[in-house]
Amino acid sequence: MTDIKGIKILLVEDDKGLREVLTEELQERGLTVTAFAQTPPLSQLQEWDWALLDLRVGSENSLDFLRELKAKRPHVKVVMMSGFGSVASAVKAMQLGAHNFISKPVTVEMILKAFLEQTTDDEVPDQEISLARMEREYIDYILQTSDGNITQAAKKLGLHRQSLQRKLRKNIPNK
Repeated sequence: MTDIKGIKILLVEDDKGLREVLTEELQERGLTVTAFAQTPPLSQLQEWDWALLDLRVGSENSLDFLRELKAKRPHVKVVMMSGFGSVASAVKAMQLGAHNFISKPVTVEMILKAFLEQTTDDEVPDQEISLARMEREYIDYILQTSDGNITQAAKKLGLHRQSLQRKLRKNIPNK
């Protein structure tokens, strides 16, 4: 593996336990970690080599922060991570300049591999995502924000509970 000692990394993760574990394990490998529970203000941007950003930090979406970070510090190599595994979000992150996108649960080995992999612009998907896939990802997101409560998610979506349950039984579209 490439020598990574001394690399400065920004870590934005709202889950305290995961943030602390990742900070400790990355530091053990020789990286200098600056960790935040939420996206830091632009005035606090430092000279990081890498940034590991959780896609959803609390109620915020880190894609706006990614856009701002790349505008101010274009050399920063960014890896996005998400527990939602949304194809649409991964595509958008890559289009905004993310180097890679990984799905949680993550390990330090997965993170380092994501940063060290070589990617090209040809690897950023340009294809459209089907309406069925987008709908399913949105439903999954609403269900996640409702802590798995189908009745609450159905209310947020403006659906009857049984209709939402039928939609959830369907297979997830590939595209």
